[in-house]
Amino acid sequence: MNGAEVKEYLATHKTRQIRGGKSGAEVWEMEGGYVLKHVRRETLPQPEVFACYRNEAYFYRFFGQAAERGLPCLPEVLEVQVSRDEIVILMKKYGELSREGTDTELLRKIMRALAQIHSQEIPDFLRRERNRPGYLDRERTGDCLEGWRSVLSEHPGVFDERILLETAAKINDIIEWHHGEKQVLCHGDFHWDNLLAGEQGNIVVCDWQGVNAGGASGDISFFVSRLGADGISIEAEQAAELYSQERFLITGDRISREEMIRHMKAANVITTFQFWHEYLHGSSCERVRGIYEKMRME
Repeated sequence: MNGAEVKEYLATHKTRQIRGGKSGAEVWEMEGGYVLKHVRRETLPQPEVFACYRNEAYFYRFFGQAAERGLPCLPEVLEVQVSRDEIVILMKKYGELSREGTDTELLRKIMRALAQIHSQEIPDFLRRERNRPGYLDRERTGDCLEGWRSVLSEHPGVFDERILLETAAKINDIIEWHHGEKQVLCHGDFHWDNLLAGEQGNIVVCDWQGVNAGGASGDISFFVSRLGADGISIEAEQAAELYSQERFLITGDRISREEMIRHMKAANVITTFQFWHEYLHGSSCERVRGIYEKMRME
């Protein structure tokens, strides 16, 4: 199904656009319970984003037979077409996962899905020679410092800058240690809005543009952090414990809960220091505090 065929299909079938514009991808709900994602290079906000969508398409091809590959958390994908300038993905439609009633059993199912992902082989197209740690140079560190100071200045006299200054002083040591974590297949954007409800009560994971080879703690800590920013508090220790249990059941590997938590904290510190200040201007004191204090390693 190429671009012309997509247009013809949309014109002759009952459809409803459910996403489009901001990310550059157009997503349509199709009659019969399907979803069609159409990506055109020319409509993307940044041309390099096309490579991320292409990785998603290749990933769906690689794990296309989910039952055979052993990855039951994937959506059922019926068709994947990739050309130089267009990508078309047709998949089954699933229901949204409700945030209400988030309990231990639901969190266990989510961590089970994540453990399933991390237990898979890394496809060749995602394998890269291990780079050096992504150290921050003096200019980048200074930019992050000033970004955070501008956020904290919106709440005069409330926050102690010592957390920020201590983090800036040791950020590259944290990055170097965290870089040593074992590499696994990672989703790369694991948060609630990318989780769907399967027909058998299982979790289905969508939107794989960020799929990569990385540390397991990154997916877990990002999930917990994003939920916290949305006002849903989940203890990192609980998530790590459930994840470790599910990973053991799948692979037989015993993951050190303590080391996983420390890597999760490191991932949180690195992400929080570099990026969160960009999204907190105008936020309440409580929300800023909830994010700011994630920069404590101890």
